Amino acid sequence: MRQFFLPSYQPTLNLAESDSKAPALLLLHGFSNRWQVFQAILPHLLPRWRVLTLDFRGHGASGRAPGAYTAAGFYQDAEAVLLHYATSAPIVLFGHSMGGSMALHLAQNYPHLVRAVATGDASLHLQTHINVMNNRRNTKLFGLRRKLAGRPAEELIRRGLLPAQAEEMSLLDPAVMDFHAEGRVEGFFAGVDDVDFRAIRCPVWLSQADPQKGGLLQDEEIPPVLEANPHFGFARFPLGHDLEIESGIASPFWQAALQWFDRL
Repeated sequence: MRQFFLPSYQPTLNLAESDSKAPALLLLHGFSNRWQVFQAILPHLLPRWRVLTLDFRGHGASGRAPGAYTAAGFYQDAEAVLLHYATSAPIVLFGHSMGGSMALHLAQNYPHLVRAVATGDASLHLQTHINVMNNRRNTKLFGLRRKLAGRPAEELIRRGLLPAQAEEMSLLDPAVMDFHAEGRVEGFFAGVDDVDFRAIRCPVWLSQADPQKGGLLQDEEIPPVLEANPHFGFARFPLGHDLEIESGIASPFWQAALQWFDRL
């Protein structure tokens, strides 16, 4: 994967792309991750796809943006990357968690540029998501992550993190988690509306982790969307919110996702 910064965009965005003339697949990572979260699955994607991905602002090697770590700001990052790449043909989007929400909003707003969308445990109803993220457990969790973010990787390894997790956390701006660590996630989503699924014209595949294992997408969010859009694909996995995406093809999630990609 070749890495470079998106030209003429602020904050600086770290992009990675494969060298291929195959159809394009844009991977959007989740909140507090970075593009390397997809590294283990790349060998199974590269034979068919031109893989594109990025670090959102404040994550990984992308630039910092104090005061602009909001859903609207992260959407602007994803939008800029889509517009940079989708110049000759529509592209397929996959997003995990926050990345999935960004992918759905892009499909809503740019139906002529998005060929298909798959999501990994992304919330479908904004207020439900805000309520879940503002609960005491998640506020404490993000408070802890904020304390660890930006610390030297060696220190984080001594604290028990695996090397890849330590590097990811070390490269994360602590301010990214201010809204979540302070229990005011509604501010993170200021000016953002629910996805208008009626405006999405492409194939969609939604997936859910197990809420009892920390999954983000809640059971009550799903029926209204599927009943109004019976052509959408949907799968549930007995996994936590991370869907074991860093395990590559060993993850049941990726096994199902790759089958769906192959049908496009």
